[in-house]
Amino acid sequence: MYQPPDPNAPTEPIPIVVLPGGASPGRVYKQRRLAPPPASGQMPYTHRFGNVTAYMLGRGGAFFVDAAVVPFVIATFAFHAFETGFITVGGRDEGGFLTLAGLSFAIAFGFAYLCEAIVGTTLGKAIFALHTRQVDGRHAGPVRVLVRYLLRPIDLLLIGPLLALSTPRHRTFGDFAAGTIVSRSRIGLFATVIGVLLAGGVAYAQVVYGGGITSALEVVALTSNFAPDVVAKGVHAAGLGAAPVPLAAIPGTPAPLAASDPTPADTPAAADSPGATDAPVILSTGAPVVESTDAPGADQTDTPNGDQTDEPEAEPTNRILNQ
Repeated sequence: MYQPPDPNAPTEPIPIVVLPGGASPGRVYKQRRLAPPPASGQMPYTHRFGNVTAYMLGRGGAFFVDAAVVPFVIATFAFHAFETGFITVGGRDEGGFLTLAGLSFAIAFGFAYLCEAIVGTTLGKAIFALHTRQVDGRHAGPVRVLVRYLLRPIDLLLIGPLLALSTPRHRTFGDFAAGTIVSRSRIGLFATVIGVLLAGGVAYAQVVYGGGITSALEVVALTSNFAPDVVAKGVHAAGLGAAPVPLAAIPGTPAPLAASDPTPADTPAAADSPGATDAPVILSTGAPVVESTDAPGADQTDTPNGDQTDEPEAEPTNRILNQ
């Protein structure tokens, strides 16, 4: 006989657990598994590098801007402040050059660290559209950036460029230690535009407040005069080379004369010496005139031009007759 299905019947099989003694615990439903949570829909961050040659040249250019151009501009500001009396630290000697160089590099290092720790890029990286991030694409942060900067000297020993060329994500030793990657900026060429505008603002400030081309040339002159000797002393101190040779010890190099030393003609001893000779004197017109002392008994006659000339005294007539 047909019986309709019970609507209250369970849809899943019910296991029957038989307890000892024949007692039945009743209906025991099987526990259902919960479905896995839905995916968030976020894809993992993909670091873009573009053309490898252009990327490596961009990293080199960014390093040059941050490590050379920015310290040079800061040095022009500092030199102008010293020349105007705003600061009293510095000078035109070797000690002043070392003070100027150390101050400039310290400020440039701190500026680059703050920029990369806060916004993930520096002035040089912004110009070449580069950005520093973690491996998963998150912000690098101050701690990881500090690790990169502390390991920068090791990367400069050709280890960093070799690793950047050989690894898939172009990471240096500092990047591996800090867990960071330097890749293309998300905003692309817009980052370059921002970097160029910032560089233009710095250049304008240097012309107005940093002495312009005058202070720049002075810094170049100081660097060319003292930098080679300072580098040679540093290499010698590290035991990698010979001691620097003074300029006066080089054969064929004339010794510099002090501006305060009097010339031989100006000294009283030279003027009163018996063997002193008359030296030609150059007038403002450029014509040499020989100064000579008047002999006793010499007569002076006026020329038509108004100059005085010395003529020898005429010999007596009796002296000629006696001869």
